[in-house]
Amino acid sequence: MHITHKVLVDQVSANLFKKSGKLESQRSWLAMRNYLEQLDTEQLKLILKEDS
Repeated sequence: MHITHKVLVDQVSANLFKKSGKLESQRSWLAMRNYLEQLDTEQLKLILKEDS
């Protein structure tokens, strides 16, 4: 099954949110999302794997 880059970014973001237990400021949330968007698919998969 092929997972799109956007779906991976969404999954990593959701995992980080679950870990922190709180929603950061909109500015920091957007900065994190922007950073994740710049990572390639393999980097995002590695982050997800490390979180599990």
